[in-house]
Amino acid sequence: MKMPSYLFYLKVLFCAFVTLSSSLYADHHAKTSASLFQKGDRVALVGGGLIERARLNGYMEATLSKAAGSKVSGLKFRNLGWSGDTVFNDARSYFGKPKEGRDRMAKIIAEWKPNVVFLNYGAEVVLSKGVPWTDEPSVKKGSAGDWAESVDIFLEGYQKLIELIRENAGDGLREIVVIAPPPLENLGEPLPNHQGTNQRMAKMCDFLRNFASTNKIRFVDLFTAMGGTNSGEKVAAQSLTHDGLHFKDYGYQVLAKHLASGLGYAKESLGFSDPLSQKLKDTIVEKNRLFFHRWRPANETYLFLFRKHEQGNNAKEIPQFDPIIEKQEVEIEKIRDQLLKKEAIN
Repeated sequence: MKMPSYLFYLKVLFCAFVTLSSSLYADHHAKTSASLFQKGDRVALVGGGLIERARLNGYMEATLSKAAGSKVSGLKFRNLGWSGDTVFNDARSYFGKPKEGRDRMAKIIAEWKPNVVFLNYGAEVVLSKGVPWTDEPSVKKGSAGDWAESVDIFLEGYQKLIELIRENAGDGLREIVVIAPPPLENLGEPLPNHQGTNQRMAKMCDFLRNFASTNKIRFVDLFTAMGGTNSGEKVAAQSLTHDGLHFKDYGYQVLAKHLASGLGYAKESLGFSDPLSQKLKDTIVEKNRLFFHRWRPANETYLFLFRKHEQGNNAKEIPQFDPIIEKQEVEIEKIRDQLLKKEAIN
C-alpha cells in the first residue's frame, strides 16, 4: 500500500528534526566535556568580591593551573575581579554612571584578549532583596522590585556583558564559563541565618544553568557542589568563611577544588601540602599583586584623569610593570613544570 504523500513528508521532517537535535546535543556535550584549557591560553577571571579576593591567596589560579596538566603549557591568568561589581559593571565606575565601568571592562578585555573567560555574578541580586543592586539608570528602580523583575533585569544585563566580552576579546575567545555563586554559610548567632538567602540562591543557580545552556557556554554549579541544597539552618562544622560570605584562605582552597571538578578535572593531586605547590601559589600571589598595581594604580586620578596636570608625568612608569609581570610568569611556568613532573613520577 502506497504511503500518502503528506505522511511521507512528515516522516522526512521528523527524521531531519531528530538528526539536527542529536547533532546539537553532541556539539554541546562535546564542548562541555572536552578539556577547557589549551596551550598558551590567556585566561580572565571576572566577577565581584569573590573573584577579586581570590588574587590574595592564589588558590583558584594555582588549582586551575595544576588541573590543566602537563600537556597544557604557557597558561596566563589575569584576575579582573572588582568587589561590589554587578553585570552592569557598577563598581568599576569611578565618577560616572555604570557605563564608565563597562567602558573600563571593555578596555581591559580588549587589551588582554583572553581565550577563556570565567564569570561569577548573581550573588549581588540574591543579597539585595528589596533594594537596588545597580545604579544603571534605566533599571535601578526595577532592580529593587519583585524577585521576577529583578532576575529578568539581571539576566538581560548578563547577556549584554557577555556580548561586550565577545566583541572586545576578538576571534581568539574560545570559552566562557558561568560560575554559580557558592552558598552562604550559617555560623550561628550573632551572625545572620542565611537559610532564606540560600533558598533564593538555589533559584538563581537554576536561572544561571538555563542561561549558560541558552548561550551554549560552560556552567559550573558551585552552589550545589558546596552543599547549598542541604545548608538549612545547620551551623557549619568547619567554616570556610569569616562571616558566612567572605571566604577564608582554606575556603578558597576547597572552592577551587570544586571549580576544577566542575570543569571535568580530577580533584586528586590538587592539594597544597607540599612545598612546591605552596611556592607556586605564593609566586602567583606576587604576580597578582604586581598586575593589580599595573591595572588599578592607587593614584589613577593623578596619573590619567582630571588631576593629571599635577602628576601625569609619572604615568610613564605604569607600563614598566609589564616586564616585571612577564618575568614572574616565567617563574610560575618553571615551578608549575617542576611540580607536574614530580607528581607524574610519584
